Amino acid sequence: MLLAAFFCCLVPAVAQQGKFSVGVKAGCAIPNLTAGAVTTPLSEGYASRLGFYGGLVSEWQTGSHFGFRSEINFSSQGGQRLGIQALPLYPEMAPLWEILPAFGINPDGYMYADIKSEAILNYLEIPVMAKYRFQLSSRLNLYLQAGPYAGFLINAKNITSGTSNIYVDDAGVISIDEILNLAKQPPIGEQSFDHTEVITSDVHRFNFGAQGALGLGLMIKSGELFLEGGGNYGLLPIQKDEANGTNNTGAGTITIGYLFHL
Repeated sequence: MLLAAFFCCLVPAVAQQGKFSVGVKAGCAIPNLTAGAVTTPLSEGYASRLGFYGGLVSEWQTGSHFGFRSEINFSSQGGQRLGIQALPLYPEMAPLWEILPAFGINPDGYMYADIKSEAILNYLEIPVMAKYRFQLSSRLNLYLQAGPYAGFLINAKNITSGTSNIYVDDAGVISIDEILNLAKQPPIGEQSFDHTEVITSDVHRFNFGAQGALGLGLMIKSGELFLEGGGNYGLLPIQKDEANGTNNTGAGTITIGYLFHL
Protein backbone atom coordinates (compact mmCIF):
# COMPACT_ATOMS: atom_id res chain seq x y z
CA MET A 1 0.00 0.00 0.00
CA LEU A 2 2.78 2.42 0.90
CA LEU A 3 4.60 1.56 -2.34
CA ALA A 4 1.43 2.17 -4.36
CA ALA A 5 0.85 5.50 -2.63
CA PHE A 6 4.46 6.52 -3.26
CA PHE A 7 4.15 5.58 -6.94
CA CYS A 8 0.90 7.56 -7.32
CA CYS A 9 2.61 10.63 -5.87
CA LEU A 10 5.78 10.14 -7.90
CA VAL A 11 4.18 9.83 -11.33
CA PRO A 12 2.53 13.28 -11.42
CA ALA A 13 5.68 14.94 -10.10
CA VAL A 14 7.89 13.30 -12.70
CA ALA A 15 5.31 13.76 -15.46
CA GLN A 16 5.36 17.53 -14.87
CA GLN A 17 9.05 17.46 -15.81
CA GLY A 18 8.16 15.68 -19.07
CA LYS A 19 10.45 12.76 -18.27
CA PHE A 20 8.02 9.97 -17.44
CA SER A 21 6.41 7.64 -19.99
CA VAL A 22 4.11 4.63 -19.86
CA GLY A 23 3.22 2.20 -22.61
CA VAL A 24 2.71 -1.31 -23.89
CA LYS A 25 4.68 -3.76 -25.97
CA ALA A 26 4.03 -7.14 -27.57
CA GLY A 27 5.92 -9.63 -29.67
CA CYS A 28 7.35 -13.12 -29.71
CA ALA A 29 9.85 -15.02 -27.64
CA ILE A 30 12.13 -17.79 -28.88
CA PRO A 31 12.80 -19.64 -25.63
CA ASN A 32 14.93 -22.67 -24.90
CA LEU A 33 15.93 -24.72 -21.87
CA THR A 34 19.68 -24.89 -21.30
CA ALA A 35 21.07 -27.93 -19.50
CA GLY A 36 22.48 -26.94 -16.12
CA ALA A 37 25.06 -28.35 -13.73
CA VAL A 38 23.18 -31.62 -13.20
CA THR A 39 22.32 -33.36 -16.47
CA THR A 40 20.17 -36.43 -17.08
CA PRO A 41 18.58 -37.79 -20.28
CA LEU A 42 15.41 -35.93 -19.20
CA SER A 43 17.10 -32.52 -19.16
CA GLU A 44 19.14 -32.77 -22.38
CA GLY A 45 18.32 -32.27 -26.05
CA TYR A 46 16.02 -29.25 -25.90
CA ALA A 47 15.60 -26.93 -28.89
CA SER A 48 13.88 -23.57 -29.07
CA ARG A 49 10.16 -22.99 -29.50
CA LEU A 50 7.95 -19.94 -30.12
CA GLY A 51 5.96 -18.14 -27.44
CA PHE A 52 4.34 -14.82 -26.60
CA TYR A 53 6.23 -11.99 -24.90
CA GLY A 54 4.81 -8.60 -23.95
CA GLY A 55 3.39 -6.39 -21.26
CA LEU A 56 3.36 -2.95 -19.66
CA VAL A 57 6.26 -0.50 -19.77
CA SER A 58 7.22 2.55 -17.72
CA GLU A 59 10.23 4.73 -18.32
CA TRP A 60 11.91 7.60 -16.53
CA GLN A 61 14.40 9.62 -18.57
CA THR A 62 16.80 11.30 -16.16
CA GLY A 63 18.79 13.16 -18.85
CA SER A 64 19.17 13.57 -22.59
CA HIS A 65 20.84 10.15 -22.87
CA PHE A 66 20.31 8.18 -19.67
CA GLY A 67 17.18 6.74 -18.09
CA PHE A 68 15.54 3.76 -16.41
CA ARG A 69 13.02 1.26 -17.79
CA SER A 70 10.78 -1.02 -15.73
CA GLU A 71 8.32 -3.54 -17.15
CA ILE A 72 5.75 -6.16 -16.20
CA ASN A 73 5.78 -8.86 -18.86
CA PHE A 74 4.04 -12.12 -19.63
CA SER A 75 6.92 -14.34 -20.75
CA SER A 76 6.42 -17.79 -22.26
CA GLN A 77 9.55 -19.84 -21.58
CA GLY A 78 10.43 -23.48 -22.20
CA GLY A 79 11.70 -25.63 -25.05
CA GLN A 80 10.91 -28.63 -27.20
CA ARG A 81 12.43 -31.97 -28.05
CA LEU A 82 11.94 -33.83 -31.33
CA GLY A 83 12.82 -37.41 -32.20
CA ILE A 84 14.23 -40.13 -29.97
CA GLN A 85 14.11 -38.90 -26.39
CA ALA A 86 14.13 -40.16 -22.84
CA LEU A 87 10.95 -40.57 -20.84
CA PRO A 88 10.46 -41.61 -17.22
CA LEU A 89 9.97 -45.35 -16.90
CA TYR A 90 6.23 -45.84 -16.44
CA PRO A 91 5.40 -48.16 -13.50
CA GLU A 92 3.51 -50.56 -15.80
CA MET A 93 6.68 -50.91 -17.89
CA ALA A 94 8.86 -51.93 -14.94
CA PRO A 95 8.16 -55.71 -15.28
CA LEU A 96 9.29 -55.60 -18.90
CA TRP A 97 12.51 -53.80 -17.98
CA GLU A 98 13.30 -56.50 -15.41
CA ILE A 99 13.82 -59.07 -18.18
CA LEU A 100 16.39 -56.96 -20.07
CA PRO A 101 19.52 -58.13 -18.14
CA ALA A 102 18.75 -61.70 -19.20
CA PHE A 103 19.45 -60.59 -22.78
CA GLY A 104 22.65 -58.71 -21.96
CA ILE A 105 21.05 -55.26 -21.72
CA ASN A 106 21.59 -53.09 -18.69
CA PRO A 107 18.76 -50.49 -18.70
CA ASP A 108 19.56 -46.95 -17.56
CA GLY A 109 16.25 -46.32 -15.83
CA TYR A 110 14.57 -44.59 -18.77
CA MET A 111 12.58 -45.66 -21.77
CA TYR A 112 12.87 -43.97 -25.15
CA ALA A 113 10.38 -43.01 -27.87
CA ASP A 114 10.39 -41.15 -31.20
CA ILE A 115 7.94 -38.34 -30.40
CA LYS A 116 7.57 -34.60 -29.91
CA SER A 117 7.47 -33.04 -26.45
CA GLU A 118 7.11 -29.38 -25.51
CA ALA A 119 7.74 -27.84 -22.12
CA ILE A 120 5.80 -24.59 -21.64
CA LEU A 121 6.54 -22.44 -18.60
CA ASN A 122 4.67 -19.14 -18.33
CA TYR A 123 6.10 -16.42 -16.10
CA LEU A 124 5.29 -12.94 -14.95
CA GLU A 125 8.66 -11.19 -15.28
CA ILE A 126 9.52 -7.82 -13.78
CA PRO A 127 12.78 -6.31 -15.09
CA VAL A 128 14.39 -3.05 -13.98
CA MET A 129 16.93 -1.81 -16.52
CA ALA A 130 19.26 1.10 -17.11
CA LYS A 131 18.81 2.66 -20.55
CA TYR A 132 21.18 4.72 -22.68
CA ARG A 133 20.07 6.58 -25.83
CA PHE A 134 22.07 7.56 -28.90
CA GLN A 135 20.28 10.34 -30.78
CA LEU A 136 20.40 9.59 -34.52
CA SER A 137 18.21 12.51 -35.59
CA SER A 138 15.62 14.85 -34.13
CA ARG A 139 13.03 12.05 -34.16
CA LEU A 140 15.02 8.80 -34.24
CA ASN A 141 17.15 7.29 -31.48
CA LEU A 142 19.05 4.07 -30.91
CA TYR A 143 19.15 2.70 -27.37
CA LEU A 144 20.66 -0.01 -25.20
CA GLN A 145 19.12 -1.26 -21.97
CA ALA A 146 20.07 -3.97 -19.49
CA GLY A 147 19.39 -5.03 -15.94
CA PRO A 148 18.08 -7.77 -13.61
CA TYR A 149 14.61 -9.27 -13.55
CA ALA A 150 12.50 -11.29 -11.15
CA GLY A 151 10.27 -14.03 -12.55
CA PHE A 152 7.15 -15.53 -10.95
CA LEU A 153 5.80 -18.79 -12.37
CA ILE A 154 2.16 -18.68 -13.47
CA ASN A 155 1.85 -22.26 -14.74
CA ALA A 156 3.86 -25.01 -16.38
CA LYS A 157 2.98 -28.01 -18.50
CA ASN A 158 4.60 -30.64 -20.68
CA ILE A 159 2.84 -31.69 -23.88
CA THR A 160 3.83 -34.90 -25.68
CA SER A 161 2.43 -36.03 -29.02
CA GLY A 162 2.91 -38.80 -31.55
CA THR A 163 2.95 -42.59 -31.69
CA SER A 164 6.08 -44.67 -31.38
CA ASN A 165 7.57 -47.98 -30.49
CA ILE A 166 9.23 -48.01 -27.09
CA TYR A 167 13.00 -48.42 -27.16
CA VAL A 168 15.41 -49.52 -24.47
CA ASP A 169 18.35 -47.48 -25.81
CA ASP A 170 18.87 -43.79 -26.55
CA ALA A 171 19.72 -44.52 -30.21
CA GLY A 172 16.30 -46.04 -30.87
CA VAL A 173 17.80 -49.29 -32.17
CA ILE A 174 16.44 -51.95 -29.82
CA SER A 175 12.68 -51.91 -29.27
CA ILE A 176 11.01 -53.58 -26.35
CA ASP A 177 9.04 -55.65 -28.86
CA GLU A 178 12.27 -57.28 -30.07
CA ILE A 179 13.04 -58.30 -26.50
CA LEU A 180 9.51 -59.55 -25.95
CA ASN A 181 9.80 -61.64 -29.12
CA LEU A 182 12.99 -63.24 -27.82
CA ALA A 183 11.26 -63.86 -24.50
CA LYS A 184 8.34 -65.43 -26.39
CA GLN A 185 5.93 -62.85 -25.05
CA PRO A 186 3.32 -60.91 -27.08
CA PRO A 187 4.49 -57.53 -28.46
CA ILE A 188 2.94 -54.28 -27.27
CA GLY A 189 3.33 -52.43 -30.58
CA GLU A 190 3.33 -48.69 -31.11
CA GLN A 191 1.98 -46.58 -28.27
CA SER A 192 0.24 -43.21 -28.33
CA PHE A 193 2.03 -40.47 -26.41
CA ASP A 194 -0.60 -37.75 -26.85
CA HIS A 195 -0.69 -36.37 -23.34
CA THR A 196 -0.61 -33.07 -21.44
CA GLU A 197 0.87 -33.10 -17.95
CA VAL A 198 0.69 -30.15 -15.57
CA ILE A 199 4.15 -29.80 -14.00
CA THR A 200 3.67 -26.57 -12.04
CA SER A 201 4.34 -28.34 -8.73
CA ASP A 202 7.67 -29.68 -10.07
CA VAL A 203 9.06 -26.22 -10.93
CA HIS A 204 10.33 -23.50 -8.60
CA ARG A 205 7.86 -20.63 -8.36
CA PHE A 206 10.56 -17.93 -8.40
CA ASN A 207 13.34 -17.18 -10.84
CA PHE A 208 15.92 -14.44 -11.13
CA GLY A 209 18.02 -13.42 -14.09
CA ALA A 210 19.37 -10.79 -16.47
CA GLN A 211 17.70 -9.07 -19.39
CA GLY A 212 18.77 -6.67 -22.11
CA ALA A 213 17.76 -5.23 -25.47
CA LEU A 214 18.84 -3.09 -28.41
CA GLY A 215 16.13 -0.88 -29.85
CA LEU A 216 15.07 1.93 -32.16
CA GLY A 217 12.70 4.67 -31.02
CA LEU A 218 10.76 6.98 -33.33
CA MET A 219 9.12 10.09 -31.89
CA ILE A 220 5.48 10.36 -33.02
CA LYS A 221 3.35 13.24 -31.72
CA SER A 222 3.23 12.91 -27.93
CA GLY A 223 4.81 9.50 -27.78
CA GLU A 224 7.42 7.12 -29.11
CA LEU A 225 7.05 4.04 -31.30
CA PHE A 226 9.79 1.51 -30.60
CA LEU A 227 11.09 -1.76 -32.00
CA GLU A 228 13.56 -3.83 -30.01
CA GLY A 229 15.34 -7.14 -30.03
CA GLY A 230 16.73 -8.60 -26.86
CA GLY A 231 17.00 -11.57 -24.59
CA ASN A 232 16.78 -12.86 -21.06
CA TYR A 233 18.39 -15.65 -19.09
CA GLY A 234 17.30 -17.23 -15.81
CA LEU A 235 20.11 -17.78 -13.35
CA LEU A 236 18.27 -20.29 -11.13
CA PRO A 237 17.59 -23.93 -12.13
CA ILE A 238 13.88 -24.51 -12.59
CA GLN A 239 13.53 -28.08 -11.27
CA LYS A 240 12.76 -28.75 -7.62
CA ASP A 241 14.11 -32.31 -7.86
CA GLU A 242 17.62 -32.63 -9.32
CA ALA A 243 16.88 -36.28 -10.10
CA ASN A 244 15.26 -34.88 -13.24
CA GLY A 245 18.39 -32.86 -14.04
CA THR A 246 18.61 -29.07 -14.01
CA ASN A 247 17.69 -26.56 -16.69
CA ASN A 248 17.82 -22.79 -16.98
CA THR A 249 15.30 -20.69 -18.87
CA GLY A 250 16.29 -18.20 -21.54
CA ALA A 251 14.81 -16.56 -24.60
CA GLY A 252 15.49 -14.22 -27.48
CA THR A 253 12.74 -11.63 -27.91
CA ILE A 254 11.43 -9.32 -30.64
CA THR A 255 8.84 -6.73 -29.64
CA ILE A 256 7.12 -3.60 -30.88
CA GLY A 257 5.53 -1.05 -28.60
CA TYR A 258 4.48 2.51 -27.90
CA LEU A 259 5.35 4.89 -25.06
CA PHE A 260 3.02 7.73 -24.10
CA HIS A 261 4.97 10.71 -22.75
CA LEU A 262 3.22 12.19 -19.70
